[in-house]
Amino acid sequence: MNRRAALILFAVLAAAGCRRATNAPDANYQQASRLYQQLYVSQLDDAYGDPKMDEVVSLLQKVDPASQDAEAAAAMIGAIQHGREELAKSRAARAKKFDAAQAAAVAPPVEIDPRKILAQNTPAPGPVQDPYGPGASLAEINAGTGGCLSSYEPFHENGTGVSGTVYRLVAGAGCAGKLPGYVGQAVLVVDGRIYRRLADPNPSAVNSPPPAAPVDAGPPPQAQAPVRRSAPAAAPADAGEPQYQIVIPGLPQPGATPPPAEPPR
Repeated sequence: MNRRAALILFAVLAAAGCRRATNAPDANYQQASRLYQQLYVSQLDDAYGDPKMDEVVSLLQKVDPASQDAEAAAAMIGAIQHGREELAKSRAARAKKFDAAQAAAVAPPVEIDPRKILAQNTPAPGPVQDPYGPGASLAEINAGTGGCLSSYEPFHENGTGVSGTVYRLVAGAGCAGKLPGYVGQAVLVVDGRIYRRLADPNPSAVNSPPPAAPVDAGPPPQAQAPVRRSAPAAAPADAGEPQYQIVIPGLPQPGATPPPAEPPR
């Protein structure tokens, strides 16, 4: 029972006391009323759960129905019953909240594996770019080696129409040690990036100034005739790459028959 119900009960008791009665007050009611007031003032609504409240009800039930306190005794019994019901509901709600808090306190912590989270947010690795193969930056290679690739003659590839510049490894042990895979190779560069690497058909050009005439790269690899001229073998790093022939005007063409030697006079 809340405080409003208690005030109503006190008003009923006061009205019953002021009413003219035919019989004298009942001692049981007077004792029950004093005990009830003591319990409620000290405990408020929790007083309805006190075992002494059973003593109050027992005294009220003994009140003479013909006394002037009979009506007030019945009202007090009803108020006590209502107060007990409300107290039971309140205690049940508090117990439910307590159980929920206890369950949350003992719940096992959620384990987070940072490796799994990183794996989920890491993009799948793509193909690894060869830093010295097709697509590699000429500027980056020269920056890392101190300019070991030098430009020579231009080239034009028949069939594809690709044009660019032929680069070769600068002569000397220093650059050969930095870029061993480029030894004996002609590096075709287009727009600042390596287009193709092939066995150098003119290895003597490494120690000669770049010629003025453009170099014809010849037909695409599929239609290129086999090369009979021996060329320096490619480094192991380039094993497996297709071999291409650069045809330089003025040099013997692949497969051509050399002219007969003049007899001595």
